[in-house]
Amino acid sequence: MEEKQDTTAQLQQQVIGIGTILQLEKQSRHAASEAEHGFVVVNETFRLINYRQAVLCRRRPSGALTVKAVSQVDTPEKNAPFIVWLQRLLKKILKTHNPAEPFTVSQEEIPTAFHKGWEEWSAPYGLWCPLQSGDTLLGGIWFSRETPWEPPEIALLNQLADAYGHDWLALRQRPGRLRKVSGNLVSGWPLKLFFIALFSALLALPVPLTVMAPAQVIPIDPVVITSPLNGVIKQFHIQPNQEVTKGQLLFSLDDTDLRNRHAVAVKALAVIKAELKRTTQKSLITVKGSGDADLLRARVKSKEAEVRFAADELARIQVHAERDGIAVFGDVNDWIGKPVVTGEKVMTLADPGRTEIEIWVPVDNAVNLKQDAQVRMFLNIDPTHVLRAKIRQTSYEPLVSPENVLAFPVKAAFEPKTSSARVGLRGTAKIYGEKTRLYYYLLRRPMAAARKMLDW
Repeated sequence: MEEKQDTTAQLQQQVIGIGTILQLEKQSRHAASEAEHGFVVVNETFRLINYRQAVLCRRRPSGALTVKAVSQVDTPEKNAPFIVWLQRLLKKILKTHNPAEPFTVSQEEIPTAFHKGWEEWSAPYGLWCPLQSGDTLLGGIWFSRETPWEPPEIALLNQLADAYGHDWLALRQRPGRLRKVSGNLVSGWPLKLFFIALFSALLALPVPLTVMAPAQVIPIDPVVITSPLNGVIKQFHIQPNQEVTKGQLLFSLDDTDLRNRHAVAVKALAVIKAELKRTTQKSLITVKGSGDADLLRARVKSKEAEVRFAADELARIQVHAERDGIAVFGDVNDWIGKPVVTGEKVMTLADPGRTEIEIWVPVDNAVNLKQDAQVRMFLNIDPTHVLRAKIRQTSYEPLVSPENVLAFPVKAAFEPKTSSARVGLRGTAKIYGEKTRLYYYLLRRPMAAARKMLDW
């Protein structure tokens, strides 16, 4: 009886799988554009096989791959770090694998130079499914997920990819306005001259001069909380990145030394007061004690000042928030028991609603950065999402960046329609400079490198 139920369940699963494949093929055939077809390929295929991410790649005549669609992303940004990394990775691994056959890839099988990007952007197990029509390789689909790929799953995806490839080719071969004309007009030197002129015209196109640099989201006008006096941090009363209110206790210094100094000063003051009292009573009898009484009164004032100073320092060992905000500092365990000096920075209080981008442009890659120049930031945690900003402050003097590189610090304010990001997020910023010609944009870095090598 149980075997019959298991057989029935397997048949039902097979029927559901076949029905899903037929529905996906129908959606692919009825796609009205390449964009709609790409959406079906990278998103709707999840109904058949589970995966974390799918990327549709188109193969150019030169053999290079271009990302056309990414799952859960409306329009992939071609210059996003993840897109650039994936195109380079696929170009590398397709040299050692047959691009016309499906194959799996893990981190151990790729070059070491790609490991950091794999850990940051990819799931542990990757799968390449080619898209082809007949003998023509159109591109492929890159899948990634947390569990290994099973042979039945690969077979299903390869079968579905065959239908996707035929539909994609049909969309790309729709009739256009160009017609092929035979004869000498499109062959020989006239055609070559035409392409030379076209290439020259393309090189003269105006394009913005861009530069990419590491960036971080920082608060605007943060309040720096410093140590009020020399001592050792005893206890933190908050956690990193915790929201605090004005007057809330942040941290305390060790009060052992200050408390002892205050107690000693109080005892010394009591002793001198007692001696002053005895001397004053003695001066009532003899004239000789009046001079000693004046000296003791001066010492009493000095000790009272010491007591007040010790009490004042003892009252400053507890540090409170000067305003509302988020407390930004490192691990609590790194601070407990650490000696600090007066004025040493311990944390900052940041307004989470007022943030901006700090960019460190390396000196070797710097361009003319103008006020209000466009900036796009790609976060490491979400490389397909773009944060738009404009430069509000630049520096003419290079400084040493946190990565120990000589660079120009640049600050950019988020555009009104762009929501500000959380303080501390890091990524890569792309800065758009002045307009220049395409040939200069392409040859700027090679010319700079050649100049250093040849010592022009």
